[in-house]
Amino acid sequence: MQARGAAGRLGWAQARPDLSILRQAALFALVLAAAAALVTSGTMMVPIHAAVLPQAERGRYALVAVAALLFVAACAAAVAVRVRSTWHRQAADAAALRPRTTVVDAAVRTTGKGRLSWRLAPLAVLRPELVPTRVIVATAAVSLGLDIATWLMGFPPWLVVSMTLAPWIPLLFIEGVRKYRHYGLYAVFGAIALLQVGHLGEHTVQVIQVFAFSGDLSRAHGLFGQLDFETVHFAWDSLVWIGLVALLLRFGRDNPWLIVSFAAASLHEVEHIYLFYVYRFDPAFYFSGGFAGIMGSGGLVGSPLARPYLHFVYNVLVIVPLLFAFWRQTVQVFRASAR
Repeated sequence: MQARGAAGRLGWAQARPDLSILRQAALFALVLAAAAALVTSGTMMVPIHAAVLPQAERGRYALVAVAALLFVAACAAAVAVRVRSTWHRQAADAAALRPRTTVVDAAVRTTGKGRLSWRLAPLAVLRPELVPTRVIVATAAVSLGLDIATWLMGFPPWLVVSMTLAPWIPLLFIEGVRKYRHYGLYAVFGAIALLQVGHLGEHTVQVIQVFAFSGDLSRAHGLFGQLDFETVHFAWDSLVWIGLVALLLRFGRDNPWLIVSFAAASLHEVEHIYLFYVYRFDPAFYFSGGFAGIMGSGGLVGSPLARPYLHFVYNVLVIVPLLFAFWRQTVQVFRASAR
């Protein structure tokens, strides 16, 4: 009787829609609402103090923006064709090796504490495999000590953060190599997600600095202000864009959040191609207000959002779906390894 009941619950679970996607979509909507509230309040109460181009000058490089849009659109179309053919092959391969969910798994997922433990079980994929717990504890102690010491010595924030993170780099490298040997591209996925969390944190700090310094953009460059220039932005976002293509080809068939992230990253890439061109070939135009870009307030097309607020929103649209996609892939890796 218990087996038949569990089997019945399994059949119902297979027939219902994917509730994880619905829950994540609801959470994404909440995050977007919070981001919108933040940038709206900033736009209304903390206007940016920076150079603004005259209206007649803003369209000087409109053809560059159009070329950037066409280039990114052509690349995205080519990626879509390649992804579609790759997904067809993956679907054909998966049909012969379709995973079976056991009756025990179904019973666990549909009962009280079992449901919660099942949802958290994929965290096992992320746990350290080579680095002992005592080494992690010692590293945390050293990291905290360096953080306190550098603050007390009056070091600049970027150096404090760098010294705090430095002890963790060898551990992350060792575990990253292990994960790559075990899980392949999934480990690269994790590295991209981790770096993008840091990237979003940097943009968040920049918005906080805009609030703290009453809109003075010259004092709002994030923790690593030395890297706040267009060449770095262009290189970083281009690499993320290309990395998302690789992730789409490998994991996108069963991971729709990657499509959302890639679409947002493509729009972001158009903006940074334009900004990099202007920065590289007409610095006077750039520093006179051209740094607003295409959609920033005072930019080529323009919007109510000044550049720090606009690029914070861009990164929320790229990174939050990427994190959902990484968790979804973690669940799939866990289930595959548990069979």
